[in-house]
Amino acid sequence: MKRLYILRHAKAVPAEPSADDSARGLAARGHADAARLGVWLAENDLQPAFVLCSPARRTVETWQDVSQAFVKPSEALFPPALYLASPNLIFAELRKAPAKPERLMVIGHNPGLESLALHLVKRPKSDKAKDRVRAMAEGFPTCALGIFEFDIEKWKELAFGEGELTHFIRPKDLKG
Repeated sequence: MKRLYILRHAKAVPAEPSADDSARGLAARGHADAARLGVWLAENDLQPAFVLCSPARRTVETWQDVSQAFVKPSEALFPPALYLASPNLIFAELRKAPAKPERLMVIGHNPGLESLALHLVKRPKSDKAKDRVRAMAEGFPTCALGIFEFDIEKWKELAFGEGELTHFIRPKDLKG
C-alpha cells in the first residue's frame, strides 16, 4: 500500500508582470497556512517519507514551513520539471520515484496538480468519500492537500483512476 500526498503551494505574494514568477515567495497567510498543515500532519502521524517539490520559491517555502513540525526530516528532491508542470509530467515524475518510500508527497502548482488529483481518484463508494471527492472537484485552493492510497508496491505502478482519496484538507478546515 502506497500513500500519495498532493499539496498545492501555499498562498504566494501577488505576481508582478516584470518579475520572475519562480522567485515569488509566500505571503504571510501562506506561511501560516503551511505551518498549520505541518502541525496537522505531525499530530495525525501522516508525515511523508519522500518529497518531490517544484523548485519555485513558493513551493520550497511551503515545504520548509510544513516540515518544521516534523521530528524526523523527510528526504526531498526539487526536480526542475515540476515547475508549472502539466498533469502528465507530474505523473511521470511520480512514477520515477524510488520504490521504497510508502509515503510520497508532491508539491507544485495549479492547474496541473488539481487536474492530476482528479485523474488519480477512483469512484468513491461511501458518502463520506463522495463528500471528499466533491470538495476536491469544487477547487484545489492554495495549501490544499489531497491524500490518496494506492494498492501498489512500487511507484512505477501508479495508475489513473486507482487512488482512494482518504483526506482532502484545505486551510479553512484547519482554522480553529
